[in-house]
Amino acid sequence: RKTRGDKIVIFNQFDEFGNCCWHYEITGSAIEEVFASLKKKDGNLSLSAYVSATGSAGTIGAGDYLRKISPHIKVAATEALQCPTLYLNGFGGHRIEGIGDKHVPWIHNVRNTDMVVAIDDENTMRLLRLFNEPAGKKTLQERGLKKEFIDKLPLFGISSICNLLASIKLAKYYEFNEKDVIFTVLTDSADMYGSRLKELEEGKGKYSERNAIVDLERYLLGVGIDWAKELNYYDRKALHNLKYFTWVEQQGKTVEELNELWNPDFWDEMFSQIPEWDKLIVEFNKMTGII
Repeated sequence: RKTRGDKIVIFNQFDEFGNCCWHYEITGSAIEEVFASLKKKDGNLSLSAYVSATGSAGTIGAGDYLRKISPHIKVAATEALQCPTLYLNGFGGHRIEGIGDKHVPWIHNVRNTDMVVAIDDENTMRLLRLFNEPAGKKTLQERGLKKEFIDKLPLFGISSICNLLASIKLAKYYEFNEKDVIFTVLTDSADMYGSRLKELEEGKGKYSERNAIVDLERYLLGVGIDWAKELNYYDRKALHNLKYFTWVEQQGKTVEELNELWNPDFWDEMFSQIPEWDKLIVEFNKMTGII
């Protein structure tokens, strides 16, 4: 930008509203469709919660869509305990890939967030091994899980396991029952972490059935409600205010722009533009010859 000025556009997923708008429209409607199919089988089901790690705050934008169709829904933001920016205004390094960058993303509608859950990255490492090591799979099968289900557990990468653990904490915190449906997103798979599994074996030794039993009981079945915080109005306002230090002081946003983000009408207007964006995308694709 120093040499080319305004001739270039820098895309920043942390402040590009197209990021959260995509998940509002696509992820949100996909969840609605899945829930509708479940509801046909059991009319007593409730769309009770949506859980998403923060990251750039794109995926959690689906929570705004789901609030429209299920006003009572609980929307939870997840982050690493080792970097509890939302939970404690904290910072630090962690091993959960791609879920936190030590600030509140500009496009995170924190007013729509009901809970913050911090997950210890060690817990995700333990379950990564449980779900992928032969001894772990054997232990799960002995506990009654079907092989076809166990074979799908590698669909959970480290960030996905984080979302899973946060969903369990939320369910226990609110004392949900079998009628409460919680949605989360598997944002990665174990295919990405072959080197991490090798690193864990080199550091901790070969994974045994004893390791698997400990990890299953303590880190999965033993999940509690620690590090799960329900947000009141001023907790949410505090998260909103935290945006100031990154986005106004460092990134050139104005206080007026920041204050607008606290206004629910801003988000309604933003998401209402999506159909018009779709038209412009089609026009652009035609112009470039893609379609």
